[in-house]
Parts: sequence; structure tokens; C-alpha cells
Amino acid sequence: MKATVNRRADEILTGREARELLKIGRTKLWELTKQNVIPAYRVGSGKTSSLRYKRTELLEWLERNRI
Repeated sequence: MKATVNRRADEILTGREARELLKIGRTKLWELTKQNVIPAYRVGSGKTSSLRYKRTELLEWLERNRI
């Protein structure tokens, strides 16, 4: 069971999955990414390459910004 939890925690998310996790729209996710507010990873090269997000980093960001 613990291995399953660790795998999910380290999960790499697409932009769509990140938006669903954070409950935000595409524009807001892009703004946060562009401003380096949330960490993202580029897959490939060039302007059309995809971005990926780590679930753990997104959850940590949410926790740091709790009010």
C-alpha cells in the first residue's frame, strides 16, 4: 500500500490534470507557470513543447498559500 501512495505522490501531471487538481482554468495555470509561482517542467524543446507538473509540488504550493 505504501508503494502505491508514494507513486501517486510523485505522479507527473499534464496541464489538464494540474488544472483539475487545482480547480483552476487554463489561463490561470499559464499565468502561475509563466510567473514561476508554481514549478513546471518542459518536455521537448521549442515553444510548442508540453509542460508537466509534479503533484507533490502543486500540493506543497497549495499548502504554503493557505489562508
